[in-house]
Amino acid sequence: MSVILGLATMNNSAAALFVDGKLVAAVEEERLTRVKNDGAFPHHAITEVLRIGGLEFSDIDEVAVYWQPWRMAGRGVGTVRKILQSPSAAKSVTTRIGALFSSKSATEGPQESGWMDLFRVRKILTTEHGPCDFKLHYINHHLTHQLYAEAMRDWDSFVSLSYDGGGEESSTIVTTVRNGKREGIADHRWPNSLGHFYSAFTGFLGFKMLEGEYKMMGLAPYGKPIYRDAILKEILLLEDNGGYRVNTTLCDYHSALRGVFHPRLEELFGEARTPGTAPNERHIDLAASVQAAFEDALHHILGPVRKANPDLRKLVISGGCALNVTANGTLISKDTFDEIIIPPAPHDAGCAVGAALACVPHDKVDLTSVRNPYQGAEWDTAAITTALDSCCAQPQTALGQAEFLEQVTGLLADGKIIAWFQGRAEFGPRALGTRSFLADSRKDSIRDDINAKIKKREHFRPFAPSVAEEAASDFFEIDQSSPYMNIVARVRDERAADIPAITHTDQTARVHTVSQSANPLYHALLTKFGEKTGVPVLLNTSFNIQEPIVYTPENACATFAASGVDALVIGDFVVLREALKEESPSKAVA
Repeated sequence: MSVILGLATMNNSAAALFVDGKLVAAVEEERLTRVKNDGAFPHHAITEVLRIGGLEFSDIDEVAVYWQPWRMAGRGVGTVRKILQSPSAAKSVTTRIGALFSSKSATEGPQESGWMDLFRVRKILTTEHGPCDFKLHYINHHLTHQLYAEAMRDWDSFVSLSYDGGGEESSTIVTTVRNGKREGIADHRWPNSLGHFYSAFTGFLGFKMLEGEYKMMGLAPYGKPIYRDAILKEILLLEDNGGYRVNTTLCDYHSALRGVFHPRLEELFGEARTPGTAPNERHIDLAASVQAAFEDALHHILGPVRKANPDLRKLVISGGCALNVTANGTLISKDTFDEIIIPPAPHDAGCAVGAALACVPHDKVDLTSVRNPYQGAEWDTAAITTALDSCCAQPQTALGQAEFLEQVTGLLADGKIIAWFQGRAEFGPRALGTRSFLADSRKDSIRDDINAKIKKREHFRPFAPSVAEEAASDFFEIDQSSPYMNIVARVRDERAADIPAITHTDQTARVHTVSQSANPLYHALLTKFGEKTGVPVLLNTSFNIQEPIVYTPENACATFAASGVDALVIGDFVVLREALKEESPSKAVA
C-alpha cells in the first residue's frame, strides 16, 4: 500500500491523502478550527484526512509540501528592488517578511504557519503526530497548482495557466502540454503579480485583503471602467509579447496590507474608501476599472500563446487568481478558447492535492477521485440524530427519498429558504450542493431575504445558481459544463425574467452545473424542482454566516439555529424551524 500526504501549510492551509493513487480525503484547516482562511500548520486537517482514510500517521510513506523554500533568490531580488524604488515601502516589506519567517504565538491570535516551518516539516509533524519514517518532498508551488487543475480533464494537449500572488520566484506561469509533453512558455516574475495588483485595490476600496476580492468583483458590474486607461498607463503596464509589469511604487501590496497607499492613487481615483461605509459612484467605477484592467492583462498574457499555438484550444486555469470567475468567463465568451477548466480548489488549499499528485506515478492516479470535489467527512444517521436531539424539542423522523424530495421541493417552491447538509463536505471555497443554503431562483425578493436574515452581506454581491447539467444551455450562454462553479456566463435574454434571484446586474451568473453522476441526490432535487416549477435552477450559497462553511452536523444545527432559515435538511431529516428548542445551541459552538 502506498500512502502519500500532501500539505499546504500557509494561507489557506490544507491536507490531502492519497492511498494507492486514489484521493481518499482533502480538508481545509478552517473547516475544523472554524477560523476563516486559517493559515496555521494543518494539524487538524492531517488528523481528519487520516481518520477519513482509516489510517494512522505511522502508515504514511511520503509527505509532499507545496513549496520549495530554498528557491527564494528571485523574491529577494524583487524585494530589494521594491525598497530601492520606494523607500516608504521598506517598513511594510520587512513587516511582512517577519510574519512569513516566524509563527505567531498562541497569545497573538489565530496561529499562522511561518515560512521557516517549511524547513522544519519533519520535526513539526513527528512532534505533533508521532514517529513516522516517511520520504519528504518539496514541490514547486505553481506546478502543484497546475497538476491538480490538469487532472480535471483527460486532455493530452492544452494550455495551462497558473497565476496568484506569487510562488517561489514567479507569479504567473504559462505552460503548453502537447501529447503529454510539457513546455514552459512564459514566466512572469514576482513582484509583478496580478494577484497582488488585485488585492491592493481590494484594500484601497475598503475590503479586507485576501478575503474581500470577490466583493470587489461583485461590485464591478455596477460601474463603468472609466479609470481603466489610467490604471494601464501608470500601474498595470502591458508590455510586448504578453509581458506585464506592476508599478509597485504606486501599487504596493505590502503597504496596502497595512492600510497605507501612495498619494498618487488618491490623485488618480480619489480618497480610499473607509471600511464599513457605503461605496460611492467613484468607488464602484474604480472596481469596474480594476476588473477590466485585470481582464485586459489576462488576455494580453494568453494572446501570444494562442497565436503561436493555434491548435491548442483548451485551457486549464489554476492559482488564486483563477477564483476571478468573471475573467474566466470572458475567455469563453470572446472565443479565446473553446473550453476551460478550473479545479474546485484553485487556490493554495488545492496545492495539497497537487503536491501529492507530483509523487504519484502518472499511470497510477485515480482521476475520478481527484475530480470529485466532495473530499471531506460524511456523517451517518446516528451522528446526525445525536446532533438533532441536542437542538430539537422532539425526536425527528427520517423520510423515504420520494417523500423527502416532495417535501423539500415543496418548501422551496413556496418561497422557503432551506439549509442543505448532505453527504461528504466539499473541498475548496465553493458550496457545490452538500453544504448549501438553497432557495427558489424565480423569486427576486429572496435575495434581500437571504442577505438580511442569513448571510448578512453586501447587497451588491450576487448569488450563484445550481442547474441540472442537461438544462444549463437552456438558461445560460454556456456550451460546456461548469461543475465547480468557477465560470461566469450570461443568462439568456429569454430566461432572465425566469431566474431573477441569481441574475446579476450585468445579466450574468456564476454557473454551477450538476450532473447525475457527480451528485445524484442534488441532481434529483434540481430535477424534481424543475418538474414542479419548470425551472430546474436553484439559488445556491454557502452554508455559513460570516464563518467557514459548516462541516459537522453540530455546525449545521448551530448555524441553522442562529439564522433565519426556514428548514434544515440534513441526511434523511427535514427539520422545520418550529422544531427547534427554545434554547437551541448558540452559533458560537459552530
